[in-house]
Amino acid sequence: MDDIQEFMENHNTMTLATHGKDGTGAAAVFYAIIKKSTSLVFVSNPESEHIKNLEINKMCAATIQDDGLEWKEIKGLQLKGEINQANEKYWENYLRKYPYIRTNEELSKALEKVNLYEFRITWARLIDNTKGFGNRTEITY
Repeated sequence: MDDIQEFMENHNTMTLATHGKDGTGAAAVFYAIIKKSTSLVFVSNPESEHIKNLEINKMCAATIQDDGLEWKEIKGLQLKGEINQANEKYWENYLRKYPYIRTNEELSKALEKVNLYEFRITWARLIDNTKGFGNRTEITY
């Protein structure tokens, strides 16, 4: 669990995949950790495909990974869970991680078009080939 939490804390972008009536959609989103690393919050336009898919199925998958060009360097986190609109109190967590949003006029204005969502993690697997091929830590929440 500590390896998984540390990996989430040292990154900021996840690729989120959802499935709805028109198929599967994926998007890269910035996230902030809440609830002792059992949930991630992110912002997104409620009209985006990956969010519209939630009307049909709130279950999703996500990945967070390091870049690398060698299989021995592969290190990444696979997540499964459920997405719902987040409690407004978690805006503070998000804006604390990305303080420049408040001072950037363009980004501040963009916040008017988005909602805050909570990805409640139900399962996580960290693959870390730097510790040996296929090395993994897995947890069900």
